[in-house]
Amino acid sequence: MAKILSGILAVGAVVMAIVALGIGVHWPHRIDGPGALSAAFGAFSTWLVVYLLAAVLVVVDAVRLSRRRDLDGLRRSANLVKLFAVPFFVLNFVAFAESVLVAGAREGDHLGIDGFVLTLVVVVLTYVVLLPTSAYGVAILVLLRKDERIGRIFFGVNVVLHVLFVVDVLSSIVVVEVARSVLGHRPTARLRNLLPAVLAAGSAVAVVWLVLVAIFVTLHYDEYPDLPRDFLTSCIWWLGYGVFAEFVLLVVVPVVPLVAFRTAVRLFLQGDTDTLARTARTVKLVMIPLFIQNFVLCAAVVYAVTILPIALVGGRIGPSTGTAAAFVGAFTLTALIPTVIGTYLMLLPTSIYPLTYLALRLRQRTITPKSFLLHTLLQFLFVTDLISTFVLTQRPHANAQASEPA
Repeated sequence: MAKILSGILAVGAVVMAIVALGIGVHWPHRIDGPGALSAAFGAFSTWLVVYLLAAVLVVVDAVRLSRRRDLDGLRRSANLVKLFAVPFFVLNFVAFAESVLVAGAREGDHLGIDGFVLTLVVVVLTYVVLLPTSAYGVAILVLLRKDERIGRIFFGVNVVLHVLFVVDVLSSIVVVEVARSVLGHRPTARLRNLLPAVLAAGSAVAVVWLVLVAIFVTLHYDEYPDLPRDFLTSCIWWLGYGVFAEFVLLVVVPVVPLVAFRTAVRLFLQGDTDTLARTARTVKLVMIPLFIQNFVLCAAVVYAVTILPIALVGGRIGPSTGTAAAFVGAFTLTALIPTVIGTYLMLLPTSIYPLTYLALRLRQRTITPKSFLLHTLLQFLFVTDLISTFVLTQRPHANAQASEPA
């Protein structure tokens, strides 16, 4: 039944992709008109009916496997369903966000009531789709709790997380890996280099980009008219897209972060402190050029948007009055806020291994709770995440245990 539900989720992902493309770029055809949008919603409703019929069978199957104490079957089923659920929910969010914007922007809906009502309907329907995908994970938790393999707090927290958006995926990964550990399967860390490799590729492009920018800024083209200025600017332009590619890989399509999280959980369950420390340090080292490039690009964007109103009025506006300063500042915030948020979202995946390393150190009582909380906070801040990681991973565990009693 897990395979059937996964197949239906795959079909649903295709439907959501068609709706998203039809509204966003009008391909393969325009479907953001009132009638077409209703037809798209009707197609989703038909899919939902089929999905719910399969969902009932999935719940029955999860109960059956739990009564048979088939932990391995539950583990494989939970893993498969959540794997296919991720692309569906990502595309579902995009498609319905566009639908809500279309409904709320209609001329006759001055108060945005249509958009508000559609939002409520979408949230409820999406939640209905979410619940069956967690059936196997909850069954694993119930079985492990009956066998006293997990504690009450772990059981309660993960049951709650299994019925919440987004965090249900993370909780499922943890539960599946705990089940794998209970079964005695030796987890492999062969994928632990995926995140460092992706960041290293982006940083390699960033290093070339930074060198070209330095050359472009420092060379005097009046003295050397034969220098290939157009070629240089073209290279800078195209290599600048490396940051956007990294953003897609780390945030928009979060496959790499999810693989990193799964690998980190495996290493945590193994108690492999050395590998976690080494991987955390590698991730933070290789990301540095990429984030320097990102900072330069973001600064350029913020500067360009800030001077836009000044350029539009021929330089007649300036910060001489409070109104002018507020006007220019509004443009600055318009560019600053999205760039900071985007950079922060890229930062979060790079802290997966350091945070897991901190959790393992706390579990092994080689770090105090106070230090754990401090370094956890530092991992969510720019620059300090680097300092925290290097300080923690360079210190021998024996010395840490001696100097930081639990």
